Amino acid sequence: MSSKPCRVVIALLLPAFLFLGSSPTLAQARISVVEYYHAAFDHYFVTGIADEIAKLDNGTFTGWARTGQQFLAYPLGTVGAVPTCRFFSTAFGAKSSHFYTPYAAECASLKQGNVWQYEGDSFGLGLPLGSEGQRTCPTGMGPLYRVYNNGMGGAPNHRYTIESNVLNAMIAQGWTMEGEAQTKVFACVPAQS
Repeated sequence: MSSKPCRVVIALLLPAFLFLGSSPTLAQARISVVEYYHAAFDHYFVTGIADEIAKLDNGTFTGWARTGQQFLAYPLGTVGAVPTCRFFSTAFGAKSSHFYTPYAAECASLKQGNVWQYEGDSFGLGLPLGSEGQRTCPTGMGPLYRVYNNGMGGAPNHRYTIESNVLNAMIAQGWTMEGEAQTKVFACVPAQS
């Protein structure tokens, strides 16, 4: 009996076997990060954690409703993606908020303070490429924008979106864009399908 068919089967199964035993790459894995809005607080929140999404959707966390906005991100451990630090602040009472950053210096700085509590890494993002003023996302990725409410309503809040029209609407309402000055890119996410 020839061993050729056996070699063919092994060759076909080898990539799947290697993937199971290693970290996914940018081309292999995606998660959905869903946006919610709390009308009474006038706050936005995003999460890619399945249990948290289920609890927000079933009303365990009251007052939150989906906005219809979401974006793709990378699971933690994805080769080529940067872990995104997640912080929470209880300094603003019921209007306390979450904050996300894939930037190591920003993450380290917030960990040193006493206003934001580090909750861990949440999902993976890409970082823009290029020189100051010209940073854009690599091929296969699109921009993620971040805006800040300037503490309006007595508590900080950030909104993360892939939609330039949403970004521009928030800026028109007095929010501050936090990203590349020219391209407005804060971070990069997988190309949305």
